[in-house]
Amino acid sequence: MQVSIEIPADAEAAAIAREFIAGALAVGFLQHRIEDLRLLTSEVVTNSVRHAGLAPGGTIGLAVDVSERRVRVEVADDGPSFDPSDLPESSPEGTGGWGLRIVEQLSDRWGVIRNEPNHVWFEVSL
Repeated sequence: MQVSIEIPADAEAAAIAREFIAGALAVGFLQHRIEDLRLLTSEVVTNSVRHAGLAPGGTIGLAVDVSERRVRVEVADDGPSFDPSDLPESSPEGTGGWGLRIVEQLSDRWGVIRNEPNHVWFEVSL
């Protein structure tokens, strides 16, 4: 199953993304991972809103691909790309820098596809 949506790149983006994921994955066998998937999606979408530098009215693409073995989520934007091996240091005060570290810890695989648009993706095995 594949589904996708365009989300306004604004303060409501993460909430919209969490609800979209919950709706797309409202299947019994996924319930044990749904909260992880909602959190991971929220983190990647929030990074896009914060760091892509999109103009007012800009959008973020969110795509979900579910197979028998895994869920893959991709977030696409027209912002600058980054090297995933060069993650910024997390703030010692806990005020920032944790998003991709959370993705790294909770997902089974993740990465960046540097194109226009850029894609940050992660996969969770079922």
